[in-house]
Amino acid sequence: MYITYWNLKEEPFQNVADTRFAYLSDQHREGLARLTYLALNRKLGGVLTGAYGVGKSMVLRLLATQVHNESKSRFVALDYVPGPVPLFAQQILRQIGCRRVPDAPPDPLEAIRLLNEETPTLGHVVLAVDESQMMTDPETYHFLHLLTNLTLTGRDGQPLSPAFTIILAGYVELDQLRKADESLLQRLQLTWCLQPLNEDQTIEYLQNRIRVAGGDLWIFDLDAMRAVYTATHGLPRVINNVADISLMLGSAARVRQITPEIVAQAVQDVAGAGFM
Repeated sequence: MYITYWNLKEEPFQNVADTRFAYLSDQHREGLARLTYLALNRKLGGVLTGAYGVGKSMVLRLLATQVHNESKSRFVALDYVPGPVPLFAQQILRQIGCRRVPDAPPDPLEAIRLLNEETPTLGHVVLAVDESQMMTDPETYHFLHLLTNLTLTGRDGQPLSPAFTIILAGYVELDQLRKADESLLQRLQLTWCLQPLNEDQTIEYLQNRIRVAGGDLWIFDLDAMRAVYTATHGLPRVINNVADISLMLGSAARVRQITPEIVAQAVQDVAGAGFM
């Protein structure tokens, strides 16, 4: 464990969506603001895309916090698992807490009927579906389209707002896959693509995580942080892998500061393990 050696309170570079360690570049902040607008104003939905490890899960976790703190809506997140549409429908029924979930996966129309019956109790739901690039069946998109048809009604029986705001998150390929249902495409009012961090943002990212973990901001010297950027191309998940191994190697070598040479060794170790 390198925590004691570097005078840290905890490991700063774990690959989990812990909002305490959130670093928001301008584009992450704008993406979160746009998704928050959709959720709080009960719009039909939007799409969040980006390369693997760019920070989509962190943005969704921050969105969940915003929804919880600023509205009466409920936030439900799930990872899409490829399979028949009835299984997907059953998963949604369970995740959002429907009182009656059939033991056997219901056909899409039955699932919509059950959801329609329970919308007065469920209220508005922000449904975030991660790994959506795996959706290849047009029937899955059609089912999501049906969800956008459900509405909450007032005392006079008139529609007030959509019952669901749907956020689809996935790799950039999702932008092409969602065209499988043009009508759903037209209902998802916003698409935001997260890009990797630039060099300055990578340095800020590294120092932010070390600060939250209680460490010295200059555990990595400046050239070492630049080397991390060059090796990782600014992808947060890969940055975490390289920085974590760098701290381990540095503690083992009893150095005072992480240098570019240590980063280079960490990059070799991470690449050898298949985590680049």
